[in-house]
Amino acid sequence: MASNADGRGEKSVVRFDGANTESVHVELQSPAKNRAKGKPVGHSKPKGPALFERASGSWWNPKFDSEILERELLRHYFPHTRRQFQYALIYIIVACIAWSIFFGLMKLDRWTDFLAGALALAVVCALFLIFTRLKLYKRFAIPTSIFVSLLVGFLLLATFVYDNPDISLVGTFSGSLELLLLLYTFFPMPIVVSVTIGVLYSIVYEVLVAFRNEEMQGAHYVVSKALLHLCLHLMGIHIYIISQVMHRSNFWKVGQSVMARRELQVEKQIKERMIHSLMPKTVADAVMKRRPENEKEEVEEEQSGGRKRKSKSKRAKGEIIFRSFNMNQMDSVSILFADIVGFTKMSSNKTAEHLVGLLNDLFGRFDKLCNEVGCEKISTLGDCYYCVAGCPEPQPDHAENCVRMGLGMIKAIKEFDEDNNESVNMRVGVHTGTVLCGIVGTRRFKFDVWSNDVTLANIMESTGRPGMVHISEASYELLKDKYEVEEGEDVEGIAS
Repeated sequence: MASNADGRGEKSVVRFDGANTESVHVELQSPAKNRAKGKPVGHSKPKGPALFERASGSWWNPKFDSEILERELLRHYFPHTRRQFQYALIYIIVACIAWSIFFGLMKLDRWTDFLAGALALAVVCALFLIFTRLKLYKRFAIPTSIFVSLLVGFLLLATFVYDNPDISLVGTFSGSLELLLLLYTFFPMPIVVSVTIGVLYSIVYEVLVAFRNEEMQGAHYVVSKALLHLCLHLMGIHIYIISQVMHRSNFWKVGQSVMARRELQVEKQIKERMIHSLMPKTVADAVMKRRPENEKEEVEEEQSGGRKRKSKSKRAKGEIIFRSFNMNQMDSVSILFADIVGFTKMSSNKTAEHLVGLLNDLFGRFDKLCNEVGCEKISTLGDCYYCVAGCPEPQPDHAENCVRMGLGMIKAIKEFDEDNNESVNMRVGVHTGTVLCGIVGTRRFKFDVWSNDVTLANIMESTGRPGMVHISEASYELLKDKYEVEEGEDVEGIAS
C-alpha cells in the first residue's frame, strides 16, 4: 500500500468559457425588471403607425426606437449610401458630358458659357467622386450632399440670367425634375433637408419662369404648376420613406437571423460540453456524428404529431438495435474505485440539500484532479468514485496516473475535512487489466467499462485501508520502485 503523495485540493470554479471542456456551467437569467414598477424593461409602444418592427412611430422620418439600433443601421448601411451617392455623381458627370457635346456641336449664341458651366460641374463632381473614396468622407457625407445639390440647383437657375438662353423651358424643367429625384433617392440627406432644398428650388424656379414669361403668370398656369411640383415632391417623399422603411425592416430581420444563429451556436456548444462532460471526447464525437435509425424514426414520429409512419425496412421480431458505436477491448487499463469512509455518519445529521452540496464540493475537487492526472471519470455511485486510465485512449503510464489520482484524493479529502469541519477519509483500490469500453443502448446512454478486472478493482477498494491506496500485483508490476509500498493482506483471487 502507498501512503504518501503529491497533489493539491484546490476548489474548482467551473465556467462556461473556461479551458476545461469537461465542465459545464449554465446560468438561466430572467428578463431585467424595473425595480420601481416590477415590469420588464423594454421599448415603449410607438404612438404612431408601426411602419416596421421597433419603429419609433414617426411616419415622417422613420427611425428605430433605440438610438443604438439606429447607429448600427447607419454604420452598416453607410457603404450602401456612399455607393448611391457615387452613382448620382457619375450620372451628373455623364449628363454634363452630354450637354457639353450638345453645346459644342450646336454652337449657339452663348454656347461657350453653357459649355464652361457643364464642364466645371463635371470636374467638381469628379473631385467629389474621388473624395467619397477617402475615410474623411464619412464625417462630411451630409454636407457634401447638400453642397452638390445646391450647386446643381444654382447652375440650373443660372440659365435665367440670360434674356434669350440657348436652353428651352422644357430643358430646364427636365433638369429640375432630375434634381428633385436625386434629392429624394440618391443623396444621403435627412428628409427635412431634402424637402427644404426641393421646395425652395421649386418656388424659385417657378417664380423665375413666371417672371420670364408673362403667359405663365395666369392663375390656371400657377395652380397647375404648383400641383405638378406638389405631386413630384409627394412622390419623392414617398420613395424616400419606403426606402428608409425597407432598410430598417431588412436590417431588423437580418439582425434577428444573426441573433438566432448565434443562439443556436451557443446551444450547440452547451450541448457538446454537456456530452463531453459525460464521456470522453473521442466517444462523444462519435456519438454526435452518428444517430441510429430507430432514433430518427422516433424524432420523425414526434414531429408528425405522434402519427406513425410506415417504414420501408422491416426489422426481425425481437431484434435488438444498438447504437452504431462499436465496443473496444483495451488490454492495458488501470481501474480505480474510491469510497468515502464515514459517509454514513457524516450524512446522519445533515439535510439532503446540505449533504448534496458537500458531495458536490468534494467530487468537484476529484473531477479537477482527475483531469490533471490524465484519468477518465466513469461515474459516481452514491459515495463511490469510479475512474480509469488508459481508456479509451491508450496511455503508457496508466497505472501511475491511477495511483496519483488515489493519493491526490486522499489529500483532497483531508483538505475537505479542514474546510468543512468533517472527519471522513478515503479508501482507494487500483487494479490493472483488460476491459471492454463503449456505449450500450439507445436511451440515456453513458460511457462505461465492463470486465472481471473491473470487479476485482472494486474488491481492492472494499478490502483496502482508509487513507491508503490498495493496489494489486498487476498494478505494482508497472510501478516497481516509484512509490513506497508495503505488503497488504491477501485478497481471494488477487495478489496485493
